[in-house]
Amino acid sequence: MKNRLVRIALVVLAVAGQAAAGFFVYRAERQADDARASLAALANDVRRAQALVGDLRGAHTGLVAPGQDPSFFVPKVAGLIKDATAAIEKLNRGPLVTEAAQDLTAAMGALAEFAHTSDRMRDLLATDQPLTASSVAFGEAAQSLATTAGALASVVPSQSLALDREAARIRQFEGFALAGAAAFTLLALLLLLPRTAQAPAAAEEPEAPAAGLGLSLTVPSVADLGALGRSGFDLDIRDALPNPRSDALPEPPRESEEAIVEGLQRESQLRLNTEAQVDLAAAARLCGDLARVKDASQLPDLLVRAAELLDASGIVLWIVGPEGTVLRPAASVGYSDHTIAKMKALSGRSDNAVSVTFRLGRMEVVPGTKDRNGAVVVPVVTANGCAGAMAVEIRHGAESSPSVQAVAAIIAAQLASLVADTATA
Repeated sequence: MKNRLVRIALVVLAVAGQAAAGFFVYRAERQADDARASLAALANDVRRAQALVGDLRGAHTGLVAPGQDPSFFVPKVAGLIKDATAAIEKLNRGPLVTEAAQDLTAAMGALAEFAHTSDRMRDLLATDQPLTASSVAFGEAAQSLATTAGALASVVPSQSLALDREAARIRQFEGFALAGAAAFTLLALLLLLPRTAQAPAAAEEPEAPAAGLGLSLTVPSVADLGALGRSGFDLDIRDALPNPRSDALPEPPRESEEAIVEGLQRESQLRLNTEAQVDLAAAARLCGDLARVKDASQLPDLLVRAAELLDASGIVLWIVGPEGTVLRPAASVGYSDHTIAKMKALSGRSDNAVSVTFRLGRMEVVPGTKDRNGAVVVPVVTANGCAGAMAVEIRHGAESSPSVQAVAAIIAAQLASLVADTATA
């Protein structure tokens, strides 16, 4: 290309494309940093609200405790309700995804029900009905607080999952922008390359015109065609080539046809199960039964139901010990006694999925392969922080399904209330 203005325009456009792609990537990364900072602030505010709910749990228990003065605990409970409501309303002012906003709405509703129940308890105590007040405190009021704590525990995981999906989408757009800028720059460079001048045509045509590589374009004679292959363009060199060795055997296939077909079917099944759905009605019944657990012996049967609901081959509930850094299996289903005996304590600082989930307080998904099941590991978060993790081994590649991940998080949140009640007791 010899036009100077066009050459300058191409250079300017290539530089502008690179600058635009760089600015887009810079802006996207700044937005990602702001989103991470907002998530960290949200996590801090959620922990404060969970702490207030925990204080409220202790105060409303003291309100009906024998020998305690209700005149001391009534204003304390009212003040804690006010502070917890304000803390949850503060959470709802920030930019939240739909799932996190729904969790906050559920927490606000449960806290409002607790406030109404607290007023009933106060009236019952004022009319000298302590037994009825105690029944209300450990029944309706405790259930409302457990629902509030469970909903708050789901806010940060829901927000984090949505931010991860958005970050992946932005990364894809960044790749498109950089690839487009690089392609345009390469095209501009190719257009700017100098071209060699063509030689002037000869005045007279030769008898046998020749191509650029010196190959004759004259029509071959009949004798020449006989020396060539039947097509007239393929040399017949079969006699010139040595005969292949008859004793050479082909390399046997490494896998049988049945194994190849089975692998393809399993990979197809894995792709189909990424949109697996979960029976929400059964999940609701399971959470209701978990909320009514009074004895640890009831938990294994409920975990069996959870495994059937999630199409899981096994579930292990890992709980942190008193030292606060070591996780141990507290309950399990789907594994033999020999396998459970081989499970050892895990350090919270390790790099396995359970330790990472406990340490970061977020869901971890381990993709499955054609030879191994996948897994979903969700944190068990109480009002005092992360108390452990629930590891669910998922069959048929359904670990990537958003509905399976969401129901697993809900079950873990319900288990968190049981862990918190056990720790309080």
